[in-house]
Amino acid sequence: MVLFELALLVAGMALLFKGAEWVTDSASHVAEQFHTTSVAVGLIIVSVVLSLPELLVAATSIFKAHPQIGLGTILGSVIVNIGLIAGLCSMIRPLKLSRVILLRDTIFMIVATIIVAVLALEDNKLSHVEGIVFLLLFVPYLINVYQQEHEMGKKKARAEGKRIVHTLQMVGYIPWLPFRVRDGMGVFVLGTFVLLVGAQLFTDALIGLSTQFQIPDLVIGITLGALGPSLPNLAAALQATRRGMEELAISETIGSNIFTLLVSVGLFALTSPITLEASSRVITVPALLLITFLFMGFTIKGRITRVEGGILLFMYLASVAAEILYRA
Repeated sequence: MVLFELALLVAGMALLFKGAEWVTDSASHVAEQFHTTSVAVGLIIVSVVLSLPELLVAATSIFKAHPQIGLGTILGSVIVNIGLIAGLCSMIRPLKLSRVILLRDTIFMIVATIIVAVLALEDNKLSHVEGIVFLLLFVPYLINVYQQEHEMGKKKARAEGKRIVHTLQMVGYIPWLPFRVRDGMGVFVLGTFVLLVGAQLFTDALIGLSTQFQIPDLVIGITLGALGPSLPNLAAALQATRRGMEELAISETIGSNIFTLLVSVGLFALTSPITLEASSRVITVPALLLITFLFMGFTIKGRITRVEGGILLFMYLASVAAEILYRA
C-alpha cells in the first residue's frame, strides 16, 4: 500500500507539472497579446496560474473531508515560496528587486500576511466573514496594479510584459517530460483537466500517507502538500535565476503569495470555515510571520544576498522540522 501511495504521489506531481506547463504556455499567448496594452492583465494572469496547483489541491482536500490538509497546503505554500524558492534562488545568484516590486508587491504581501495572521489568531478560526474580507482586500491590490501601470512609460510597460510572458513560458517546464505544446484554447482546457486529475491523485496520496503513517493532516499539508504544487514555480524560478533574470524569479513569487493569502485563503474560509489546531497557532502562523518579516528586512535594500538566501532556506527547513517535532 505504501508503494501505491508513493506511486500516486509521483504521478500526481508529474501531472501537476505538465498541467501547469500547458496552462501557463497557453496563458503566455494571452499575456503576449496584452503586454503592450495591459501589464495589469498579465500580472493577474501570472498570479492566478502560479497559485492554481495548490488551490486545486486544497479544494480537493476540502471535498474529501480533510480540510486541514488544504489549510496546510495553502499556508505552507507561502512559506515555501519565500523560504525555499526565494532562498534557494538567491543562494545561486543574489536577487535584485525593482522599486515597483518593492513598493507595490512586497509591502502589500507583508500587509496581507499580517492581516491573515491577526484574524486567524484572534479567535483561532477562519470564518465565512473573514473569507469575504480577504477576497475584498484583493481589490485594492488590483487597483494599485492598474495605477502603477498608468505611471509606466511605454518602454517599461513593454519590458514588463516580456518578463511576464517569459515567466509563464518557464513554469512547469521539465525537459525530460514530453508532449510540450504551446497555444490554443484546447491546450488550456487540457492543461486544466490534467491539473484537476493531478490534484486528485496527489491529494489521494496525501490522505493515504497521512492515514497509514498516522501523520496529522496539517503536517502532511504543510510539508508534502505545500511542496508538491510549488515545484513548477520552483523550476521556473531556478531557470530564471540561471539565465540571469533574477528579478523575474522573485517578483512572481511575491505575486503568487498575495493571491494565495487573499484569494486562496479567502475562498478556503468561505467554502470551509475551520478552527486552527494548536500547532497552527504555535508554529505555522508564527513561522509565516517570522519568515515574511525576515524577507521584508532583507529586501528593503533592494536585493537578497546569498547569505540572506541561506537564512531564508534555513527558516523554511526549521519551520518544517518544528511542525514535525511539535507532535513528537
